[in-house]
Amino acid sequence: MIVLDGYGLSPEQLSTIAFDGERVEVAADSLATLGDTFDRVQRWGEQRVPIYGVNTGFGELAHVVVGPEWQTELQVNLLRNHATGVGAVFDEVVTRAILAARLNCLARGYSGASPAVVRMLVEFLNRGVHPLIPQQGSLGASGDISPLCHMALPIIGEGQVVHGGVRRDSAGVLAELGLEPVTLGFKEGLALINGTSASTGAAAMALVRAEALLRLAVFLSSLYVQCLRGSTRAFDARGHELKGHPGQIAVAASLRELLEGSALTREHVDLMKEISSRTQDSEGVVDAGVYIQSAYTLRCVPQVLGPIHDTMRYCRAVLTRELNSSNDNPLIFDTAEESFHGGNFHGQYVGMACDYLGVALTELGVLAERQINRLVDPHLNGELSDFLALDNSGLSSGLSGTQYLATSIAAENLDLAAPASVKTLPSNAGNQDIVSMSLNSARKALTLCENVGTMLAVLAGCLFQAGHLLGAQRLSPAAAAWHSALAGQVTAYRDEAPVYQMVDRVREFALLGEGRQIVGKFVNLAATNPVETSCSTPC
Repeated sequence: MIVLDGYGLSPEQLSTIAFDGERVEVAADSLATLGDTFDRVQRWGEQRVPIYGVNTGFGELAHVVVGPEWQTELQVNLLRNHATGVGAVFDEVVTRAILAARLNCLARGYSGASPAVVRMLVEFLNRGVHPLIPQQGSLGASGDISPLCHMALPIIGEGQVVHGGVRRDSAGVLAELGLEPVTLGFKEGLALINGTSASTGAAAMALVRAEALLRLAVFLSSLYVQCLRGSTRAFDARGHELKGHPGQIAVAASLRELLEGSALTREHVDLMKEISSRTQDSEGVVDAGVYIQSAYTLRCVPQVLGPIHDTMRYCRAVLTRELNSSNDNPLIFDTAEESFHGGNFHGQYVGMACDYLGVALTELGVLAERQINRLVDPHLNGELSDFLALDNSGLSSGLSGTQYLATSIAAENLDLAAPASVKTLPSNAGNQDIVSMSLNSARKALTLCENVGTMLAVLAGCLFQAGHLLGAQRLSPAAAAWHSALAGQVTAYRDEAPVYQMVDRVREFALLGEGRQIVGKFVNLAATNPVETSCSTPC
């Protein structure tokens, strides 16, 4: 059970709610606070205190005053008028993340939602009632209005949900579960939709997946260094400390641990001895036939994955703050008889963080594709066979086709890396004249996670083949544990079946199965450590 109070929700906890179906409850103190706020808003509404969305129209219609006798109709019309989403709906995991993110925001008590609305969201999460939320339609300011309308409609018995794996009208599901549709009071419709929770929930799921992909990339890079007989000197702590970036230092440290005990890596001192022995009787310019240092995809892994590590750490800080923020408008102060008319619904923080995350994921994929290239290229892969074929090279193309898949996805990712958060277009008669497109950024980040996961699966398959060719007993203990576990799922490729079957099994192993557990055991990066980012006051 995860207790939500609006201040301490981490991306990992959100993932547990979303992916594992963990139950939730709202802290008793939070329920009391939001109840007091709700009562205050209802009193102001009855007293005709001018407050946006309580007794006015919405957006450019804020100049229109609406009497208290229309309070419920005003809020219901808001949900119906703005439930305009189309296209594919979010999957169950992202939908639950959106629900929990909005619930955590409302639990802070600054939005004016009633305990009844909050309890209904808790029921939805705990009883598996998942609103159908289309992915298209949000500008990311004024909040994620359209997707959150689709989230909110079932609370009043409208719209559709998925329950028990079946798509149904919400009214019937509520009746079966003995839940009464909520009658909305002053501002409650606005409180449900005028925030960043769709973008933030989706973005947090992308972040958690991206961090797992980074850990996998570090692990696979250690295998890559071994399979190409790379030098360990490039990961010497002294050199990385002189650069000073925490991500680079962390990645190098992890690689040193992962490579410990390998019989395949080369020591720098041995390379120097070999070069000296080959050239000691020579004069002038001599080709020693030995490289003193490795290519960039081996030598510069910390310098490539380090910035990705630090970018993800920044994104984690931003998204954790946003998860625990009051991202509504107007906000109701708890210490004064006042409201705050501002723009905390604006998703620019989330949009830019997701765009940074998208660039980081794209670069992660670029490194994987280049590593695949060196593994399969007979001119670059050292002791390995042509395209990693086990035998009959020429009759068999080995794993050459897997590179086409990775290269195709890499090209697609380059398009997805273009930022959405700068692509503002005005709307609402010029009232919403600069918007964030944050949900577009979050959706791209989710797609990039899927794409890069496939690319890393291809890399893992190539490394499994390479380890088989070189002898798994020569791998480091960490790499050998991975190879042995994967050998229980796939065999070295010998043309006996379409290669996509191998890729699919490796992907399942690496991203969801035992491989993920092995990586978690051996790779510990600071990017996955909690960041203290809770907002103690209205954000």
